Amino acid sequence: MDMPVDKCVSAAQGERSRFAWVRSKITRVVGAINFASATIVIATLVTMFLAILVNVGLRYLFGSGITWAYEIPSILFPWAVAGGLVMATAQGRNIAVDAIIKMLPERLRWMLAILISAFTCAISVGVVYYSVPIVKAAQYSHLAETGVAQIYGYSSLLYAFSMIALISLLNLTEYLLGQKMEVASPSESNFS
Repeated sequence: MDMPVDKCVSAAQGERSRFAWVRSKITRVVGAINFASATIVIATLVTMFLAILVNVGLRYLFGSGITWAYEIPSILFPWAVAGGLVMATAQGRNIAVDAIIKMLPERLRWMLAILISAFTCAISVGVVYYSVPIVKAAQYSHLAETGVAQIYGYSSLLYAFSMIALISLLNLTEYLLGQKMEVASPSESNFS
């Protein structure tokens, strides 16, 4: 016995709404990650700018500046880049070539989005796994003037790729639960 069309539509909507709380939680987690990354980017850029500004002012006024001001970007710039990478991933604003993707039927675009999310997650986990020894080794390398261990700069690599892996996993979850059925064109959400 066939089910009437309106009951089939109602069943499909019920299935989607059943997992609506999951999408709500995923959206909140990705939003929190985006906010934390934005905070990192702003804090690092402001700190670097102020250090350079003070250094230039001191050199102009007194003929010499702060020698350790040159080392601040070695630690903070990788964090600014890492925060920007995570923000781009959280907002779906990564650079993408989508000429072929646009030609695919919606179901194939959805399947491709699942594969891309899984691949991005796997690659990011691999980067984290293989960069741990490098980050550990950086604890023995210190900056000349301040003596700060370079592990503080290198650990931005772990932050960036672990957050990208998490966001990719959350996107994958949304796709698999049917909550993210619409696959937006990458060109609509990036600036390339």
